[in-house]
Amino acid sequence: MAFFIGHGGLFDTRIRLGVFVAQALLIVPQLLIPIVSSLWLMTILRFSQGLMIMMLALFSVQLSGWFKPSERARSLAFTLGAISLGGALGGLLSGSLAALGWREMYYITAGVMILGAVVYFAFARNAASWQKALIDSKRNSIHHESAWRNPMTWIMGFIQIPLTWTLFSIGGFLPSYAYHLGYPTGQAGALMEVWGITGFLAAFIGAFLGDAWAKNQKDRQGVFRARLKVMTIADILMGLGALLILLIGHLSFGMLLFAAIINGLLMMLPPNYWATPGTVFPISLIGAGAFGMGLISNSTSAIGPVVSSALVPTLGWNGVFLIMVILSLIGVILNIFAAKFDLSKLGA
Repeated sequence: MAFFIGHGGLFDTRIRLGVFVAQALLIVPQLLIPIVSSLWLMTILRFSQGLMIMMLALFSVQLSGWFKPSERARSLAFTLGAISLGGALGGLLSGSLAALGWREMYYITAGVMILGAVVYFAFARNAASWQKALIDSKRNSIHHESAWRNPMTWIMGFIQIPLTWTLFSIGGFLPSYAYHLGYPTGQAGALMEVWGITGFLAAFIGAFLGDAWAKNQKDRQGVFRARLKVMTIADILMGLGALLILLIGHLSFGMLLFAAIINGLLMMLPPNYWATPGTVFPISLIGAGAFGMGLISNSTSAIGPVVSSALVPTLGWNGVFLIMVILSLIGVILNIFAAKFDLSKLGA
């Protein structure tokens, strides 16, 4: 839903406006939730906060103007690594802040959000030459271009589905699975923290690796394929980690921790994924293409956990993790398929 807002190119030349909308959808509900009493209203507010995920596409477009194709993953690493790091820090800080009360915790995090927004709007700017190129490309277009007619929108959207399914499923169910295996609460919490920190570090590893391989390429095609190699490695590690969680997680907590670390390396993929819009799309379609990719790929961020929850009583935990393994294999196949596309024929 979040990526639907900008998939038509609404924010292509209005990045700061898009970020303002996303920040408002995040911060305003954060201030209102502690004082509302209606469950329906609280649900709507929480839903609106989820729309801030569209900032991934906005940052991808904006940073494309400041960094060369071989440097873009590093520029996105911290933002994307924070997705898994948030889960780890949340577990670490919640115990310390719990004594303050849940309403106060909401206000404290709202203050952090406001500080982040102030820093962004004080320092973030669009690269002047990039902004001009975007505007000129829109003005010179003879007819409206649709990202949905570009096959890269679809293939890139599908490529990240295995990751979003696994990321948001394991991110929510890993502690429950640890309880299922009989591990105490403290170890289950530590497991989630280690998984989150691993994901944060993996985002930087994947970004530096992808940029290093991309730097040696002579054209966009080579840069794209270099990033696909890192994304393929991430898919393999994601599936291997899920399989190991299932096969050896019950042997000891150390084994489960090792398997979770392997799975956490899946976060090598997102920085390279979101570094690709400026490479695979013509400049006039970068914004719409990035939002289109996000619209398709993040559809499973909500579907994955819901389906996984429904599968536990029927297929058991074995079925849940085996689906993740199968999805990782599909991700590898999609990467190989995407590498065969000739970007020059698609206008990139």
